[in-house]
Amino acid sequence: MFPKVPTLNSTSIHTYSWKVVSIESAEASSRAKWIAVGLASRGSSLRIYEINTRLQGRTFKDITESDLVHLAELGFDALWLMGVWQISEGARSISKLVSGDFEGSPYAVPVYKFSRELGGKRGFQSLVQRAHKAGLVVIVDFVSNHMALDSPWIDKHPEFFIRSDARVRKQATSDYFLHKSGEVIAFGRDPYFPPWHDTSQLDYTSKGLRSQMIEELKWISRFTDGVRCDMAMLVLRDYIRQQWYPFASDEEFADRMPAEFWGEAIAAVKAERPDFKFIAEAYWDKEQKLRDLGFDLTYEKTLYDGLVARDAGRVAQRLSLDLRTVQASLCFIENHDEPRAASVFSIASNLASAALILALPGSALIHEGQTEGKHEKLPVQRVKPLTNEPPDQQLRAAYEQLLQVTAEPTFRNGDFENFNAEVFGVIAFMRNDGRRVVAYVGQVADAWHRFNSTPLNVTAIARVLGAVGPLQLTDLLTARSTVAQPKNGDYQIELRQLGVDDRTRFCLLEAISL
Repeated sequence: MFPKVPTLNSTSIHTYSWKVVSIESAEASSRAKWIAVGLASRGSSLRIYEINTRLQGRTFKDITESDLVHLAELGFDALWLMGVWQISEGARSISKLVSGDFEGSPYAVPVYKFSRELGGKRGFQSLVQRAHKAGLVVIVDFVSNHMALDSPWIDKHPEFFIRSDARVRKQATSDYFLHKSGEVIAFGRDPYFPPWHDTSQLDYTSKGLRSQMIEELKWISRFTDGVRCDMAMLVLRDYIRQQWYPFASDEEFADRMPAEFWGEAIAAVKAERPDFKFIAEAYWDKEQKLRDLGFDLTYEKTLYDGLVARDAGRVAQRLSLDLRTVQASLCFIENHDEPRAASVFSIASNLASAALILALPGSALIHEGQTEGKHEKLPVQRVKPLTNEPPDQQLRAAYEQLLQVTAEPTFRNGDFENFNAEVFGVIAFMRNDGRRVVAYVGQVADAWHRFNSTPLNVTAIARVLGAVGPLQLTDLLTARSTVAQPKNGDYQIELRQLGVDDRTRFCLLEAISL
């Protein structure tokens, strides 16, 4: 499934292993012990690989043990399987009004059941066993804001959904649909975009719904190791008040929804599975709020936007946040919602941006096809690409080397410190675990100068090492070294001395005081 290129020398790059304690038992205690040991060896950050499970007619069994072992060898810790739930027939039918090859959105869930077409519960459990054996945890989607428009829950529990009620909100006919039961139900939505017409909006002021969704999360936690919570901020209490209950009195709303759902839900699940991971897809500067409610990781969209805009100031601002915030961020330069990295960045900027997020102390997400330079962004309803794009083998080899180098313990566990290389548009930071000092230096903003031939100030690295004499710097990707001599107490280098060519926009350095 994942074409391979020759791997790098694992003896020089890949110096640790993930110890699998138990893969046969489905008991939570065994999984918790296994995951705890694994994360202890690799640090608290996660390297997540996102797979569109339905792509090209693939099923759970088509994701083989060798595929999973290869991902683990590259330094990945987790597999995010997007699209594992049974697809709503109503959502599938509506999607075909847009395009005949659409097969329904995996985010229009009728009920939480593993897809029959993909192999059902048994097929999924077998895949999880293979992933665990390879040393990978498994993450799936939890769609908190809405269900499919033909969810059987509407018949059984109409009170779980936002229904027409002019007393508490303004209404437009385009925002609602008439269900076969006679109920007038709101489509699911993000307020900044048109409604999602294949979904029905859940009402979190319903105590019964909150209890039901907690039970669904507990059930999911029996089969997986974490959830990526789709549009998690849409379930926050302030948003629900503003969007769905603006005319209700404070007393009425407080009575209907006295507390945040996420705080209650995460506490309930972690009481049974302390190791279970909650990842929030989050925007609108709601990341800290969601972390305060118990999320382990939140999307880092602002950093992504800064990289896309080639805005070094915005990137530097995000990296200057407190360390706990950086550590709790899930960074990416591509996922299934964003344009393909290869269509946004040049090859040089693609690799420089990927190196940056992989070298940070936070977690990183790599999307299937990203390392191969895929350009076509697939709507979630489409399972077969329109174009046959051959993989970019050079880009893939560069990514594989980059993934393995940054999987080293210093990048996983080392202290984090920004420094000023005194070059326009360059971002620089160090990682230090007491044994090694490594650094990322990258040209984020477009500039008039050549990145490899402009003197970089690396005095901050020398100070961390306590160097007063020569400083040896080695490029971790080319294995070339150079020695910088202090001049008036400052250390400067040009990266072409390390074999960095004119096309390259970043460098990963190791520094040693001689």
